[in-house]
Amino acid sequence: METVYIIVLALALDLVMGEYPAPLHPVVWLGKFISLLDRFSPSRNPKIQFIYGAFLSILTVSVAFTAVFFILGYLKEFNTALYVLAGGLILKPAFCLREQWVIALKIKKLLEKNRSGAPPKELETLLGTVPHAEDGPSREDVISASIRSISENASDFFVAPLFYFIFLGVPGAFAYRAINTLDSMIGYHGKYEYLGKFAARLDDVANFVPARLTALLFVIGAFILHQNYKQALRSAISDHANTTSPNAGWPMAAMAGALDVSLEKSRCYTMGKSLRPLSTLCLTGAARLYKTGMFIWAGICIAIVWM
Repeated sequence: METVYIIVLALALDLVMGEYPAPLHPVVWLGKFISLLDRFSPSRNPKIQFIYGAFLSILTVSVAFTAVFFILGYLKEFNTALYVLAGGLILKPAFCLREQWVIALKIKKLLEKNRSGAPPKELETLLGTVPHAEDGPSREDVISASIRSISENASDFFVAPLFYFIFLGVPGAFAYRAINTLDSMIGYHGKYEYLGKFAARLDDVANFVPARLTALLFVIGAFILHQNYKQALRSAISDHANTTSPNAGWPMAAMAGALDVSLEKSRCYTMGKSLRPLSTLCLTGAARLYKTGMFIWAGICIAIVWM
């Protein structure tokens, strides 16, 4: 039963208080640890870069897993109540549930306040850089980016961490968060082309099942909400490969199909059929589908660990 209490406590913390302050957030600590190791990375030889990147990745994930494993293992022997409390407090930053729909609805509110002209500057802090045409991002660009973000983050920030929690407990969830953090920091082209290859492939493997599971959850959620669940399934199957990522396209395509919209990243990919225009109402629909799918997943996880 302790595992049930841990996940319920972590979910309650997320829904009530949201994200921890940055100085207290273990994922921020992970980021600093990765940045520290990055300072010693070789700058020229691709083979040595790759080997060092693999070492950096394995070390980071191992530290994340073993630290949580031994802390909770000690507390479990010492005091059950402290073990449950610490487990919930550590599991919470391994996932992010509420923040995703809060951001989507904040973007909706900002766009509705500014119905004419370019999207407001405040959106930059919520979405970061939005791919757009040379004349700047349109409202449709911002809405599309927001829906794509909440769709992909559903897998990365909620489904995947709890997926590994089911099998490997809190250490597994936190190890996954380390993998995802590595990918976000060094798993891309450019400066980290070879240094981050191992981290990027590791993230691809770790997200293989969760991404497809997230798409399925969106299809089920669309059915419950009387959205276009059939198109959600069709889009997930037909359009998931439109992205360069082997995983990100699954939840995004399912979301696009459920909302009957086309989601486009300028000069990169398009998914879904444009059966209705992109509007702020689409953000409401995306937030509702996200919440429904993720609460279904939370219920499934609780039921599994209860068994």
